[in-house]
Amino acid sequence: MKNLLSIDLEDWYHFIGDPAAPCFEEWGNCESRVEEITDILLEIVDGLSITFFVLGYIADRHPGLVKRISSSGHEIACHGYRHEFVFEMGPEGFRKDIARTKALLEDLTGQACSGYRASGFSIRRQDLWALEIIREEGFIYDSSIFPAVRTAGGIAGFYQYPQVLQLQAGQLIELPVSTSRLLGVTTAFCGGGFFRFFPGWYIHKHIKKINRQQQPAVVYIHPRDIDPEQPRMKLKILNRFMYYYGLGKAKEKFTRLVNGFKWGGFGEFASLHRDKLHLAVKFFRE
Repeated sequence: MKNLLSIDLEDWYHFIGDPAAPCFEEWGNCESRVEEITDILLEIVDGLSITFFVLGYIADRHPGLVKRISSSGHEIACHGYRHEFVFEMGPEGFRKDIARTKALLEDLTGQACSGYRASGFSIRRQDLWALEIIREEGFIYDSSIFPAVRTAGGIAGFYQYPQVLQLQAGQLIELPVSTSRLLGVTTAFCGGGFFRFFPGWYIHKHIKKINRQQQPAVVYIHPRDIDPEQPRMKLKILNRFMYYYGLGKAKEKFTRLVNGFKWGGFGEFASLHRDKLHLAVKFFRE
């Protein structure tokens, strides 16, 4: 079984939810490391076809990188333009953001952009209007749902496996991030800071557990997650821990993860398995 591997294409300073992170107007003054680190990731995943959720800002600044990723056989999907919380943009701003980024990515690659992921997984229970807009703007699948409690975003009780959502705008395939339970708490176990925090044996164990249920694990990292040389921001204590913990060994850890399982892209999975997925009219566990 192929699991679903994605890379959120952002730079080290694209952090939201902490006042120490540079604001949008300051991004141009920050040293970019995204091309150097993404090239390392491309070497690790060479021979695979996975999904890159690309920030529109990165596509504007590094169009050659996006083209290089696409020409290497990977899927280019949408991560919004400015890395903003969905619930702070509102419906009108959100629609403009994803439409702008979708058009930009399609222009760069010459291919349809069929998938979307919200920055910070910031679609909450009260923000399900965003799913309607995602479908209306022509996306086939979404991977914005974090089916657990999260600092920003997260929907506890959301069905945790790939499914087809029946919306007013039509059907949208939802590919939620995979979670596990530890000490009674449900959380992601392989994504961003979670990938660096949890030991490799724990991550591998839970991917295998999901696969035994005939489901793919849905995981993600960022280029910064394997970059120990990135500049350090003066983030709040918890944010600083989750943002920088385990960077020194992350490249080797990611390499072992890639070599330990079969991987594929989100769009390919959505296309091949659409008719086999659970059709969800109600999105939440009772």
